Amino acid sequence: MAKPRIYVLPHGALYEQIMVPRVTEVLDSFCEWERNPHGRDLTPEELLEVAQSHDGILGSWGKYRITRELLAQAPRLRIVAHAAGSLRALVEPEVLREGFVFTNASAGIAPYVAEHALCLAIASLRGLGEHVVAMRTARTWGNPDFKPNRTLYDVTVGLVGLGQVGRCVPPLLQPFRCRMLGYDPYLAPERAQALGVELTSLPELLAASLVVSLHAPIIPETKHMIGAKELALMGDGAVLVNTARGWLVDHEALLAEVRTGRLRAALDVTEPEPLPAESELRDTPGVILTPHIAGPTWDRRWDLAYLAACDLRAFFAGERPRYQVTYEMLESMA
Repeated sequence: MAKPRIYVLPHGALYEQIMVPRVTEVLDSFCEWERNPHGRDLTPEELLEVAQSHDGILGSWGKYRITRELLAQAPRLRIVAHAAGSLRALVEPEVLREGFVFTNASAGIAPYVAEHALCLAIASLRGLGEHVVAMRTARTWGNPDFKPNRTLYDVTVGLVGLGQVGRCVPPLLQPFRCRMLGYDPYLAPERAQALGVELTSLPELLAASLVVSLHAPIIPETKHMIGAKELALMGDGAVLVNTARGWLVDHEALLAEVRTGRLRAALDVTEPEPLPAESELRDTPGVILTPHIAGPTWDRRWDLAYLAACDLRAFFAGERPRYQVTYEMLESMA
């Protein structure tokens, strides 16, 4: 029986990062595969040619889109395994409704985003941003005006969204003996209980938490879900951490709060991105900014290709891929 043919879309530096021996060994075990030789994303015409001559595609960050029109001309193509997270720009939703198999690797990204969220929470509580700036630029012994610093031990942490990333945060918080509150209208109470998280309303979570960490997806219901009304509920000295998407936060409302010094914020994502050079958030004490680097780290991007390769192998062995994305799932995913 002929082995399936798989086409690997990533190219250049990304290819070198993700296609490590552990990944290629999986592919070698069940298929014939070839890499993108162009050193760039494929044109629509080139993608069609690939779809017509291959049984599966391993994709990642880059521009490609799977549509009903393409598949109508390429009946051989049966699966796309996406070695990254969001699929919204990559697939026409009806394709999934009609049963085409698409997987993603958000499970491989989630632990590293959770790690960065923890890092930002501790850095904010300790005032690291202000002290680093003071010691590097003002050459003072830290910033004596920025106090008090706080610990993460024995405090209440609120998790807004308990999807792939949000579910990775509770195990990281357990050594700190945190009380964990969660808000997620899609999560069953028993799943939250298994994580050690108390489900509650968003207002109750905001009012009770010293740290609020955002992990909700981009869907219409989450647009600026954290605005002036919500921020006003947070207690003095509380920290807002966002490693999800800038879409979730009204940045003007946030700026008004952090400007007073009442709240602190740690943002890996903003709206827009990149954050404009003139944005006041860049210069406001109590705000830590990182340039959308939460995850995965460069040294572990191969995790994503490994998950994709394993899903391809499972599919061609007649099994359901572990990380298949359905039409119903797409509606509430990032």
